[in-house]
Amino acid sequence: MARSRCRQRLIMFFIMAQDLHLYQASLDISPIECDRKWQFLSEDERSRADRFKRDYLKRNFVAARGNLREILSQRLSCEPQEVQFSYGDRGKPYIKSSQNPQRIYFNLAHSQDLVIYAVCCDREVGIDLEYINPKCDVDSIAERYFLPSEQKIIQKLCDRNKYLAFYRAWTLKEAYGKATGQGIANILDHLDVSSLLEMPMGETLQIAGWTLKLLDQELTIDSNYAAALCVALPI
Repeated sequence: MARSRCRQRLIMFFIMAQDLHLYQASLDISPIECDRKWQFLSEDERSRADRFKRDYLKRNFVAARGNLREILSQRLSCEPQEVQFSYGDRGKPYIKSSQNPQRIYFNLAHSQDLVIYAVCCDREVGIDLEYINPKCDVDSIAERYFLPSEQKIIQKLCDRNKYLAFYRAWTLKEAYGKATGQGIANILDHLDVSSLLEMPMGETLQIAGWTLKLLDQELTIDSNYAAALCVALPI
């Protein structure tokens, strides 16, 4: 029953390869649905949820992790509460190897009340989602953290296009940092994504064994968001 309800609530999209799927869902769920997903969480996850001071942040965490468990339980042929996680040095979650003979990798990102997931077999994956904040000082941030080639593209644009380019660059770098496990702080000023900012949507960029892609038509998110995906090339 849990797995069928998951399919009804989550929108799934096929992208790039048969072993890679994207999902998205709203985090703005009802109290009844939040209680249902709460039952899926581990004691550690419940403890983390209880540390949030604002109710909507707790709800968002419960929804995001509950959805993740439902998605993975379909792949692992188990119940959502039976999925077991381990964590990398930087906190990236993985399915415990003893439960994961299929070598399933996943990543998630959320912003505002929206969450997206990437699930892939045999390959590491990273995904990012950012709400485009029109009050953000994108010129100053780009000047401080981005490469000159990226700054040049952002600076020549006006109005909304400037913000869109900035957030697209940020999500590309974040997705790469999450996929590789390096974290965005370690790659901001040396990962050059300027070519993707000038390419038509749908194009990909390959960097040292990884494929980067901006997400647009693959997700039914509105124009107030930017999203990107990074996945390891097949061996």
